[in-house]
Amino acid sequence: MAILRWRVVVAVIAVGLLALVSLAYAQTAAAKSTAIVAMGDSEISGEGAGSYQAGTAGPSNYCHRSLKAWIQVVAIPADAHINLACSGADSSNLTSGEPGQYGEPSQADQLAVVARKYRVNYIFVTDGANDDPDFGGTATRCVDAYVFQTGYGCAQSDGPTWESRVAAMEPKVQQALTSIANVMSSVRYRYQLIVVSYAGPAPEPPMRYSDGQYWSKLWNGCPIYDADAKWGHDTAAPVLDAGERSVAANASVRFLDMVDGFNGHEICASGISASQQWVRGVAYDPNSTDWWTEHSVQQSLHPNALGHAKIAGCVAEFVAQTYREGTCTIGSDGNLHPQLHA
Repeated sequence: MAILRWRVVVAVIAVGLLALVSLAYAQTAAAKSTAIVAMGDSEISGEGAGSYQAGTAGPSNYCHRSLKAWIQVVAIPADAHINLACSGADSSNLTSGEPGQYGEPSQADQLAVVARKYRVNYIFVTDGANDDPDFGGTATRCVDAYVFQTGYGCAQSDGPTWESRVAAMEPKVQQALTSIANVMSSVRYRYQLIVVSYAGPAPEPPMRYSDGQYWSKLWNGCPIYDADAKWGHDTAAPVLDAGERSVAANASVRFLDMVDGFNGHEICASGISASQQWVRGVAYDPNSTDWWTEHSVQQSLHPNALGHAKIAGCVAEFVAQTYREGTCTIGSDGNLHPQLHA
């Protein structure tokens, strides 16, 4: 009987100690400053929005992390809004142990530092376009075909392989998400990982300027054949979006669909003026320190500051709900709102 009583006493002490340890962990986590984090490529770094953070606009670093990127302006309560995304990033740049860009550690390794300093409530990821889909190369071929009037656009050069390239991308993004989850596995607090897809930059034809208005298209930043714009709008963007959704589902994380979010506000979309576009047109940047390289045009075809502000509104509404998926669409007030899905 004495042994039994001793075991009961030991068990009670053990439970008490466990409760104290759990309370200590909870108090430590609660005491930390909170943060939300953006990871990924140019779509989420703020490329195209201007007002880039010091040290990210060249000449040695072109991550183009914008102070107007939606991660910086979104109305989600947090002590810090942290942008780890970098223009041109592919999935390997988000993976622990892999090299980052411009001499930086990988974004996952940077996240590990942030997660120790802050209580990270949300991690938003937009990634994959710079893997096998090669968005930059595809966009260049679209523009070159029109500028040089080849008659052979990107719908023909890239269309036949697009689905297979997106399929090849998916396991790479999956690996990046796994790496992020592994980094966060050591934290003693809850967080959410949310994949945000890409807003399509190309409008549904007819555009404001026809194929016959060569100089108008060039001057207004939409030097793309109507047929290529239609392929981008109807096929390329939705196929990429479906790949992103599949990856999010396989990773059991939340997904915010942006593919149709900019409908009617893309480059040279009909019925609007240039000031109403949510996408930056194809343009040469005279302020680029490397005017002879791709850096001089890398801001093209990305959400502008107005576009990022619209995304921010939809993101804030989405995270306030518990639904796993949301689709950002334009409401009667002209702003983006999420249609929510279980």
